[in-house]
Amino acid sequence: MAEKEEKRGAHLRVPDHLKVAKKEYVPTGNPRGRKLGQTSTKVTMAQKKEKLKLALAKQKENYVPTGNPQGRPKGSVKPDHLKKPKKETVPGRGRGRPQKVSE
Repeated sequence: MAEKEEKRGAHLRVPDHLKVAKKEYVPTGNPRGRKLGQTSTKVTMAQKKEKLKLALAKQKENYVPTGNPQGRPKGSVKPDHLKKPKKETVPGRGRGRPQKVSE
């Protein structure tokens, strides 16, 4: 039974000569890990918001209202290549659930 236990997970174990010892804790007085409020050299959220405000303001300056709604008119006819092909139905046959036949 002892042989079986040793063989389990043997491919996951590191040989003793390849093991690395854990580093010793050195008390420096500072906590370990990422500092709270740590910032990077990347663009901050405030700078992103400011850039967005400028872009929206520029967009509003360029807009000239004409009184007509923007986009494709409602109910306009679609071109033929965008229309769905109609399914052919057999004349005289209903397309719903078949009726029960009474005896």
